[in-house]
Amino acid sequence: MVRLFIKKEYQTIQDRMLVTSESGEKLYLIVGKWGRMGDKLSVYSMDGKRIVEARQVVLSVFPKFRLYQDGNKIGTIRKRSGLQGIRKPHFTVSRLNWVITGDYDNQVFTVRRFAKKILTIEKSVSFTGEFYILTFDNEKIAPVACLISQLLDHYEQNKETVWNELKQEKYSLSFMHPVWMRLKKAIWSK
Repeated sequence: MVRLFIKKEYQTIQDRMLVTSESGEKLYLIVGKWGRMGDKLSVYSMDGKRIVEARQVVLSVFPKFRLYQDGNKIGTIRKRSGLQGIRKPHFTVSRLNWVITGDYDNQVFTVRRFAKKILTIEKSVSFTGEFYILTFDNEKIAPVACLISQLLDHYEQNKETVWNELKQEKYSLSFMHPVWMRLKKAIWSK
């Protein structure tokens, strides 16, 4: 079983993240951004060779990306509506025959190929920051798995962490700020 970690603490203005193994070895670098037509997200080996790339081709509530490996198209990832409409969407990756389902609130996703689970993507928060845990058996899918984990991240419900809210509350000079923070939390928890 292979387990990789993508730490969000490495995210910078240039949109770069390091992928490490359980032992802390740096394996891949994820570079790029997406959200606009024509944006790219790429996974590089640590020696600088681009391994996998996703190019956004449809910009909508249900976006579409083309996946390329070594310059050859290996598939298309597309978000699709679920049985309950927008509430329970899922992703499909054509050519690879992958279906990605998950819990968007808890950020836990499962990737299946012909009903067999091949990958699990979990987002966790600890005192060191936010990170993803990717668990799978086949090492060959590692670069594609890293890329897909970042495409799923865009749909998290609330990108503001509790830590940022606490820092803002602690260093605020306004006596009303703690009241507004509690009110905001009460409204968002409903």
